[in-house]
Amino acid sequence: MKILFYDMGSYLYDDCLETLKEMGHEVRTVYYHFDNRYEDDFFCERFEAKVNEIEPEIIFSVNFFPLVAKIANEHGLLYISWSCDSPLAEGLEEYFDYDTNRIWLFDRQEVVGYVKKGHKNVFHCPLAVNMKRLSAMLDGGVSGGAGGVYGGASDGASAGDLLRKYACDVSFVGSLYNASLEGIVAPLDKYLQGYIEALLQVQMEIYGTDILTPSIPDEILEKINGQYKALNELAGAEGDAVSELNRKGLAFAIQKQITFAERVTLIDTLGSMCDMRFYSTKEYPFESNVKFMGPVKYHSQMPYVFRASRINLCPTLRSIVSGIPLRSLDILACGGVLMSNWQPELAEFFSDGEDVIMYSSLEEAVDKATWYLEHEEERTQIAGHARSILEEHFSYGDKLEQILRESLR
Repeated sequence: MKILFYDMGSYLYDDCLETLKEMGHEVRTVYYHFDNRYEDDFFCERFEAKVNEIEPEIIFSVNFFPLVAKIANEHGLLYISWSCDSPLAEGLEEYFDYDTNRIWLFDRQEVVGYVKKGHKNVFHCPLAVNMKRLSAMLDGGVSGGAGGVYGGASDGASAGDLLRKYACDVSFVGSLYNASLEGIVAPLDKYLQGYIEALLQVQMEIYGTDILTPSIPDEILEKINGQYKALNELAGAEGDAVSELNRKGLAFAIQKQITFAERVTLIDTLGSMCDMRFYSTKEYPFESNVKFMGPVKYHSQMPYVFRASRINLCPTLRSIVSGIPLRSLDILACGGVLMSNWQPELAEFFSDGEDVIMYSSLEEAVDKATWYLEHEEERTQIAGHARSILEEHFSYGDKLEQILRESLR
């Protein structure tokens, strides 16, 4: 099958491209980075010319792009997208209902939400991992062992050297998601501030269920936006206008604030107890014993961090209600020990204490981290135990075959 692959720099691109070619498909790629994904005449002209030149049978992308969907629909071409981000931006939804769309999301509850709203072209498929690539890197003895398409470590160090370099008790790789909830709440009266704070506190104690969205009635949104409107009128033309808020935007802001609070609490607490390393583009924002290590490259460095860390801390972004994030799968695929909050789809495939370490409260997370750091034999039994499950249920070949087969029905 002739496939036109659009990408703008996703982590999944190399593995998807390699797998599609191994499956026997002819794949051509268009790479372009949007400044505005909803309006770009330069992209539209050139992408349409590429469609006319290649004459693909389908268009494929990692994540959903409205202009790609629009052009595919105009040409009567099937457009398949597989998203590694969740939740999708709200503005994308108005482009969902083209008959040519097949939109695949890794969070089952997000799919359920869209289907309930009447969208028939949204489907569920978990993300995948490339065990062959990671095994070649980590067990083959040379950094970047899968070859030039992925790239190796810049210093050419051996796998053993890198594993020693990144060895630590606990690591966290990613963002803290410091949210803008304070700016949203500050202009509101005490009643609305208290209402939002109560939602945050309740949701913080509950994993695997979104209680936020159904707990924000129209009446509350009307009051919030009424107070914003009054503030804007008071500020006049010279003041900074406060934007109107919708249900999804408020829920996401609260979810990011919860994620920030959870990650900081765990990182800070573990940093006071053990060798806790923080890998991110931004420095750790508080005075603590946490060691800021800077960012690591996804393909050439991150796998060694995951394998070398005794525990990999990975609290899920709270807007991901049921699905397994890519980072959790990557940790397991590298033979690392994953410590994650309880997540419905994670619990479907992996057993707590055998394949992963799961917690249902921050107190439980700290207790389990302490116990496993003190019980090396039990910890090492978990390391790598999930890889057979990944090979059976989370390979790129199986997932892309499923996506193509079911999309072409």
